[in-house]
Amino acid sequence: MQPISSSLSLSGGGTDRLSLLAFKAQITDDPLGALSSWNESLHFCEWSGVTCGRRHQRAVELDLHSCKLAGSLSPHIGNLSFLRILDLSNNSFSQNIPQELGRLFRLLQLNLENNTFTGEIPANISHCSNLQLIDLRVNDLTGKIPAELGSLLNLQTCFLEVNHLVGEIPLSFENLSSVERIAVGDNHLQGSLPYGIGRLKRLKIFSASLNNLSGIIPPSMYNLSSLTLFSVTSNQFHGSLPSDLGQKLPSLRVLAFYANKFNGPIPVTIFNASTLSVIDLGNNSFTGKVPPFPNLPNLQYLYIDSNELGNGEEGDLIFLHSLANCTNLEELVEETSSTASDRMRGIGNDKALESLVSIMEVGVSCSEEVPRERTNISHAVAELLRIRDILLGTRRHGQRT
Repeated sequence: MQPISSSLSLSGGGTDRLSLLAFKAQITDDPLGALSSWNESLHFCEWSGVTCGRRHQRAVELDLHSCKLAGSLSPHIGNLSFLRILDLSNNSFSQNIPQELGRLFRLLQLNLENNTFTGEIPANISHCSNLQLIDLRVNDLTGKIPAELGSLLNLQTCFLEVNHLVGEIPLSFENLSSVERIAVGDNHLQGSLPYGIGRLKRLKIFSASLNNLSGIIPPSMYNLSSLTLFSVTSNQFHGSLPSDLGQKLPSLRVLAFYANKFNGPIPVTIFNASTLSVIDLGNNSFTGKVPPFPNLPNLQYLYIDSNELGNGEEGDLIFLHSLANCTNLEELVEETSSTASDRMRGIGNDKALESLVSIMEVGVSCSEEVPRERTNISHAVAELLRIRDILLGTRRHGQRT
């Protein structure tokens, strides 16, 4: 009989062990000793961060999030053919994301958030046809969003925020029939929103703030009754809001349209969305009287400053009476004339608003009705720590400590 170690090297388990050792070889710093158990004295299924399947003893999960690891991601990762979850978030991985990830056809979750990965998003990630989550937020990724991602019909979460991505949001995104969360904010994207995004009936979170997007919001997006967070702040969108907005978006919690070129009246029906906690319509060109808000018990933040609201008449502020019912209201900013530009919220607003929207995203993710859809608490804590760093100025865009 051959020695066990020799026979293992010829088996799938041996491939996994060698691939994991190749992964370790690319790690240049492990201050917490996260990989100290990765040695010959233990079977690789007992190594820290590695989970194996019960039947076949193959690596199905590699979870090393928040371990302060530094280095690059070895292309040998593509040999872990049974891998379903790869979570390397909140570390200091750098260099390119290897193309070999596209070989992981069983992969369900890819989480590389909060590292310093550079280069383009590998288009052949689309070969991982079972993917449900892609989280590449807070890296230094460049280039365009691959149109091939639109073929991932099982994708539920696509987070690409806080990178250096350019080009347009791919038209192919309208094919993501299972998607619930899309976040592409804080990049350098331009062009208009794909019209077909309004056909994504499961969409709950859509965030595209801090880009250079333009055009009108596709009317079909106002028909997404499942939408809970809708943020397009700091872009170049124009057009008016539909008069029945509050009726069509009854589940909305965050409506953030700050710093665009929207015009027309603020819809009276906005109070029909009784779950709203954040309304930010500031720094646009809205006109007319501010509607009453009689039925928004969850409202915490209301920003309508720096518009062209009011007619210079005595009744311009009558809407304030209705806010007496908004017992959770914490902050109100209101201007009745665009001439009050000196009351703009200043240079730090984008940073503050990005953080506020991110906090609301965490809240929505933590309160999903179906338990399996709720975000992991450790990921929620890590995201809140990232937001804290942004607000304190200890972390710059695209760069981590």
